Amino acid sequence: MKKIYFIIGSVFLVILLLLTLRYAGEMVGIIFFPTHTTVLRQLSLYQWAALGIFIFAVLHHLTRKNMKWMETFSHELTHTVVSLMFFRRVHSFHAEEGSGVVYTSGGYRFGMVPVSLAPYCLPVFSYMLLSIRGLISQQGLCIYDVLIGMSLCFHFYCFRNQTSRHQPDINQFPLFFSYLYIVTALLINFSVIWVAFFPQYNVFTSFKRYFMALWDYITFFF
Repeated sequence: MKKIYFIIGSVFLVILLLLTLRYAGEMVGIIFFPTHTTVLRQLSLYQWAALGIFIFAVLHHLTRKNMKWMETFSHELTHTVVSLMFFRRVHSFHAEEGSGVVYTSGGYRFGMVPVSLAPYCLPVFSYMLLSIRGLISQQGLCIYDVLIGMSLCFHFYCFRNQTSRHQPDINQFPLFFSYLYIVTALLINFSVIWVAFFPQYNVFTSFKRYFMALWDYITFFF
């Protein structure tokens, strides 16, 4: 890709990051400085997910024998999922302990960046679980939220162990651009997930809320 594309892309990502920081700040205010309820009541929305994070952090040390393969499988699966989203043809999927590869073809050239960098900023298992959270009964929701928390913690370990300037996925683009994309996408994803736990919201309406907020920021500016 030409250098000018990365310059334009970086400018766009900086603007998107600043807008998302404002949105995330507003969400923090809703949780920790609520006007019509208490902080503890707001935090209770995440109590079971927090328990899931704790459980996985403990289990991670007990399942190290298979954790490396699980991280590789998740990495390649995320490449595959995003490739399909960009209408690329998937030819093969292979995951071993510590190494893996996915071969795709077709699709659009602008999809190269999201496909390549998705494993570092897209908690794919968390989104899979959140996509059907609204179908879970109230009685089983606490257990389901524990699973979501475990998936988020799993993504954290994948991010910590796999994100490096030596990764071919990352260093095939200018490093500044790659890390700017990863940081921006991470903030967007966790802002969306944060709101998906709000009453009367789900992961789809959370995305809608995020984009509507950004549109309001932009129109207000102009």
